Amino acid sequence: MNTLTREELWTRLSEAGLVAGDLPAAAESQSPWPVRVMLGIAGWVGALFLLGFAGAAFALIFRSAQAALPAGAICCAVAYAIFRAMPRNDFIAQFGFAISLAGQALLLVGLAELAGDRPSAVTFLPMAAVEAALAFAVPNYIHRVFTSLAANFCLFIAAAILGAPALATIVAAVGTALIWLNQVRMAERPQLWAPLGYGFAIALLHLDGSLMIGSDFWRMLLPRNGEAPHFLLWSGPLVAGLIFLYVVWQLRERAGVEAASLGGVFTLSAAIVLALCGLAAPGISAAILVLALGFANGNRVLMGLGLLAFAGYLSHFYYQLSSTLLTKSMVLAATGVALLALRWTIDRFLPLEESTSA
Repeated sequence: MNTLTREELWTRLSEAGLVAGDLPAAAESQSPWPVRVMLGIAGWVGALFLLGFAGAAFALIFRSAQAALPAGAICCAVAYAIFRAMPRNDFIAQFGFAISLAGQALLLVGLAELAGDRPSAVTFLPMAAVEAALAFAVPNYIHRVFTSLAANFCLFIAAAILGAPALATIVAAVGTALIWLNQVRMAERPQLWAPLGYGFAIALLHLDGSLMIGSDFWRMLLPRNGEAPHFLLWSGPLVAGLIFLYVVWQLRERAGVEAASLGGVFTLSAAIVLALCGLAAPGISAAILVLALGFANGNRVLMGLGLLAFAGYLSHFYYQLSSTLLTKSMVLAATGVALLALRWTIDRFLPLEESTSA
């Protein structure tokens, strides 16, 4: 097989009338995403070794906030300089990631030393701000995913300590929707907004289901009697459902479907039902939200995250029900009949409207 250069291939395509204009500039090569994920994991392992070395050599750093905070800031600054100087070098990026993670851990230790023995919002609110600043400043894909996710988790812990754990869910839902709905901004700076969007989406999938899965963790952080007002606990899933309705409305307008049409009424009605189901089973609305955004953007990673989260939350909700097996079987059978009826309705009525309007 003959090997064609880019110039020869472009010339042949131009002669065939398939392309027009000048030859586009060659895109910079980038490692496949599995390689970058493995480098991220290696960076975390490297950070643990770096912290272990620092802890053995400079034990005083971990015992004093006055030493840990400057050391953490220096590590983060060095990591920023490394990523800015050699952003395309995978080996150097791994080393810089390890230094950054070590610096973040030192900052967290220093803030915890300032706050005292008991976890405090004074520790995690500044840490959330630091993680957010690193997510925007450091030009590395995996680093941005990690820091945006860490910022959401730090905000979640601080909000739980203040008695409003759902605040972090609201922030994650709003951030996920705003990032992935804006296609123009995503196309202009994909290396910035795509990793931030993934971090917010992963945080949302975890935090919205925290009322159902792993709720004992944040209940230990709540002040005084370990209880928060009921409306504060459920405001997160409620807002996640409302954000899901907003996203469905925006996607309907993007697709050019009229709100008063059969397709528009059916879509909005189904979205309302799903949002209400999310109140009874926290996590469902967030999973469907991420799945819808992934489908609208043609993003298989988002779709996969949404499907896995939906299956996990639904399975957990099913097994935690205090009902007999007979009742659960009847619920499953009724759900199957409803889904088959829904599928038949979509095939029977919605294509007719599309063909008529065409």
